Amino acid sequence: MKAKKIAVIAFSASFLLPSLTMLSGCASNDIILRVYNWEEYIDVGGEDSYAATEEDPEPLSVVKEFEKWYEETYGASIRVEYSTFGTNEDMYNQLKLGNTYDLVCPSEYMIMKLAAEGMLEPLSDEFHDPEKENNYYAQYVSDFIAERFEAEFDIKGTKHKWKDFAAGYMWGTTGLIYNPSLVNETDLAEGWEIMLNPDYRNKVTAKDNVRDTYFVGLAIYHKTELLNLKQRFEAQEISRQEYTREVTRLMNDTTEETIKNVQKILLDIKKNIFGFETDTGKSDMVTGKIRLNFAWSGDGVYAMDLAEEKGVLLNYYIPQESANLFFDGWVMPKGAKTEAAEAFINFMSKPEIAVRNMDYIGYSSVIAGEEIFEYTLETYGADEDEEETVEYDLSYFFGENAVITAAKEQMNRQLYAQYPPEEVTYRCAVMDHFGEDDAKINELWTKVKSESLDGWAIAVICIAAAVIVAVVLLSKFGGKIDIFRPKPKKGYELVKQESLRK
Repeated sequence: MKAKKIAVIAFSASFLLPSLTMLSGCASNDIILRVYNWEEYIDVGGEDSYAATEEDPEPLSVVKEFEKWYEETYGASIRVEYSTFGTNEDMYNQLKLGNTYDLVCPSEYMIMKLAAEGMLEPLSDEFHDPEKENNYYAQYVSDFIAERFEAEFDIKGTKHKWKDFAAGYMWGTTGLIYNPSLVNETDLAEGWEIMLNPDYRNKVTAKDNVRDTYFVGLAIYHKTELLNLKQRFEAQEISRQEYTREVTRLMNDTTEETIKNVQKILLDIKKNIFGFETDTGKSDMVTGKIRLNFAWSGDGVYAMDLAEEKGVLLNYYIPQESANLFFDGWVMPKGAKTEAAEAFINFMSKPEIAVRNMDYIGYSSVIAGEEIFEYTLETYGADEDEEETVEYDLSYFFGENAVITAAKEQMNRQLYAQYPPEEVTYRCAVMDHFGEDDAKINELWTKVKSESLDGWAIAVICIAAAVIVAVVLLSKFGGKIDIFRPKPKKGYELVKQESLRK
């Protein structure tokens, strides 16, 4: 994202209403492709774009570039209606309400949910053929990603592979952004339990969505088992596949006993944190309002980049127990214009386009072309005068001999966030679709978010209610009655704000 957020607002807004597209001169015989993507999740062009050069100082947005490429490649005019969503659940609700799209970009568990409910068109067999000239996804997707999209899941008793319905876009992990000057790094050994540490009361934030926060509760609840698995793997008592499989099983546990215990953990976390957030944690880390932020890795990169501009150093840490390995991928809802949608996926998978999007949003592309590796080397490779360096092996993602000589500090910073070492990925789990247990997890979340207000908050509400009643009575009786107005205690306003924030 790198300080480009203002531009994206104007860009996204221009696509929010279909009528705007019609007013722009779209010919009646144009193909209309409706794309529904995450907010701030595509390069909008302009002078801040990675594609900007002296010859082309303000390149077109990726969407406009696609429209040009499609007409040149397929000889037909196309117009993209591009709109955005804020959460997987928002996107799902829009689909259920009957809004039609040709391409959407949900996360892994939502992909499984949509597929299980019969809401997706499968990708064509031709799409996966790397021999076809314009099949950039099949040609350039990383083996690390392709292997995971071979995984199977069940739809009404029938096994399907992820790749049957989805093509990857971006991937990453969850972890903790922290300020090393304000956090004792030995405390990081507590793992996710650091969110319960009273030393960081009101100085740490959690995600304001049930899936990610439930995941943290699971990691705390299963901590002993998870660390035991890690020790057994390091002692070569179990294979890598078995290690990852068992971690994934524990991190998708929805048994009744587990839900009950995780709910208690989340309520304790709620009492200790500054609040639940979705997007404000990045800036709050930079200003010092908080010291620890549970974050997606791309947001971690953005926060670290922004902090550097402000002279603040932030780091990123993936706890030892486990973390979420997530994927956002392209899928086609039922009734989609599949040929045009697949063309859009392939265009987005061209390495030179993937670099633009990756640079803009801070997340890691699933594409492993040479241009991506060169970009990573250019961005994170050590300067010649760097005194402390490490050899950072990215062969697991880019292929043989993909090693970067990086500054030692990158072991805790942007490079680590974008491409964690291979051994770290072994303990990362993909979130499953909970199926029938979704309702139970949502009920847990409702209870966590609606926990009774504390005594101060109740007192504040009571006083406010008394004032309102007093005003009404004064108005009714012409101000002729005496009302007792207690003088607020020192710090009253601060207490009020803190209580309501929770």
